[in-house]
Amino acid sequence: MEKTYNNSSGGKVWIAAVIAGMLILSAPSAQAQEGSQGNTTIFGGAEMTFFANHNFATGGGGTQPGVILTQREAGNFGVLNFAGANLISTNASDAGYVDGYVRKYGTGAFIFPVGDNGNLGPFAASADGTMGAYFHSDPNTAVTSNLFTGTDYAALPTGGPFATSSMGANLDIVSSVEYWDIDGTGATPLTLTWDAGSAIATLTSSQLNKLTIVGWNGTQWVAIASKVDVTSILGGTSDLTAGSITTTAAVVPNSYTAYTFASLTVPLPVTLARFEAVREGSTALLTWSTTEETNSDRFDVERSADGSHWKNIGVVQSTGESKTQVDYRFVDVNPYAENLYRLRMVDNDGTFAYSRIRNVQFENLENRVVYPNPVNDKLFIKDYTRVSDLRILDMNGKVVHRSEALKNGEVNVSKLAAGVHVVEITWPAGEKTTQKILIRK
Repeated sequence: MEKTYNNSSGGKVWIAAVIAGMLILSAPSAQAQEGSQGNTTIFGGAEMTFFANHNFATGGGGTQPGVILTQREAGNFGVLNFAGANLISTNASDAGYVDGYVRKYGTGAFIFPVGDNGNLGPFAASADGTMGAYFHSDPNTAVTSNLFTGTDYAALPTGGPFATSSMGANLDIVSSVEYWDIDGTGATPLTLTWDAGSAIATLTSSQLNKLTIVGWNGTQWVAIASKVDVTSILGGTSDLTAGSITTTAAVVPNSYTAYTFASLTVPLPVTLARFEAVREGSTALLTWSTTEETNSDRFDVERSADGSHWKNIGVVQSTGESKTQVDYRFVDVNPYAENLYRLRMVDNDGTFAYSRIRNVQFENLENRVVYPNPVNDKLFIKDYTRVSDLRILDMNGKVVHRSEALKNGEVNVSKLAAGVHVVEITWPAGEKTTQKILIRK
């Protein structure tokens, strides 16, 4: 979700003027660099820029070692910029980090040395212009200390707080320990890190394969496809006490207001990259690909005519263990006129997860009176000006919708229950046409 701030960096022409270790402080009224408990401070509306690598243990280039404090107040915050290709920060720790917002300019992946109130919480991104901050705070309140005033900020970022009880599909628990505000318009893989204080073992019931990155979409936390890094971006093997996890595809940071960790309800035995179903003559061809398999046993191919009653029509054995793309196919030689297909991905221990549903139809589409089918919200009627009466009945024969006059040939079915229904159309001469439809939610 895009977030609007008043702070702006202007053009990047100045990046070419690279001066190792140089610092720039810019604001409508530039303020002199000051210290906070012996460390460097960036006040609201001001920016400071590193044109070279930075060592938090030794400082240098006009900065002191330890914490660099930036004001976080919404609409009036300070920013530390890192400008240059492939820059790094070293020796970041709970005693030396940026308490506030960091922005990176230039190419190459960058580990943002952000933290909050004595807690380091780095994240990584590669897109030019990405900016972010770490909050060692419960998302349910989204409140952290304002070290400039000795009080607390209002909920940050704008749009908070972020209720951990509001979750999308396949999520069990959302972390109440910490979160990140990450901003930018360039698509980039995102990496979050954790340490012992993140309580990942508690969050996932000590099942690291259940860990995922989640983003707040404005109303709830939703899972973002991600994978635990075998080797953490901070070094060492990722485990329950420390490590990192990276999205499996590039994400536009502004797509979500905040990011944190969550536990999946069921860890997927495979990473399903693609699942398609198409007509091939009188048969239906199903193809799918995985990019990773762990303890995977098989794929049960299931078919339904109504979306409620499913039948196993075949089994395809999986590779089991793989970290490369594996392609699969299955042919349904006796399909229905209308078919819904899904994959039941089964692990060696019997746990399973379902794929998305795919639809294949074999009826003569030219003879269809209503479309699309399946339908989510709006149903369209051919020759609607000739319709005398239209009724929609559920499978019990109960009339759930009736129209005697159609506007633009549209029928809104979004409020009808999911499942198979019958559309009954009466024409001017009294003849009737019926057609089954599937309403999906």
